Amino acid sequence: MLFDNTHFLIPARRGSKGLPKKNQLLLDYTISKIPVEYHDKIIVSTDDEYIIKKLKNDWPSCKIHLRGENSARDTASTKECLEEAIDHFSLAGDIIMLYLTYPERSWQEIVSAYKWFIKRKASSLLCREPLVTLPFLCLYELDDDRGSQIASHDLYRRQDYPKCFKVSHVISIFRQKELKSLNKNLYNDNTIYYNMPPALDVDTPEDYNKMKND
Repeated sequence: MLFDNTHFLIPARRGSKGLPKKNQLLLDYTISKIPVEYHDKIIVSTDDEYIIKKLKNDWPSCKIHLRGENSARDTASTKECLEEAIDHFSLAGDIIMLYLTYPERSWQEIVSAYKWFIKRKASSLLCREPLVTLPFLCLYELDDDRGSQIASHDLYRRQDYPKCFKVSHVISIFRQKELKSLNKNLYNDNTIYYNMPPALDVDTPEDYNKMKND
């Protein structure tokens, strides 16, 4: 079976500055799209009592990882949370990490990305989206109304710019043993990037309203 050696790991920290109670609002949209036969492979990493109660009542087959004090800080990286949860459950094999902030992500997109991950014999996967503004046209803002190039170059013709894409965490997949080699944004030089259309990332009340009205 496709997901025999796989776990779905969902970070769901309590705090949120942009959209209060964000993960409480978005939890249903992700879990409800994962078929019930895979719910025993879902691990939700949280420090939120509301989410814990909801999981126990509505999805009792899902596992709960109680975040430690360090990984629950708003400055903690997702990688810290993942490492803690993987160690707690002694997980092996492949991990599919799903941020709750992408509620429009479909189950078929998850399946297709994982099949591609397997076909490519990859060790880690993130998604990629087309860039609206190329980094060659962007500068760091400095004092005195000056700027500094983000990507150092002297190119002036658009057709000479190297091809670029935007990293997206709509779907993140990695082999358990590869996590220690990934950076805090969950990629390294061996990561492959799965093509995805631009996805709504819900982080503000405006994003949430847009999702509800679509």
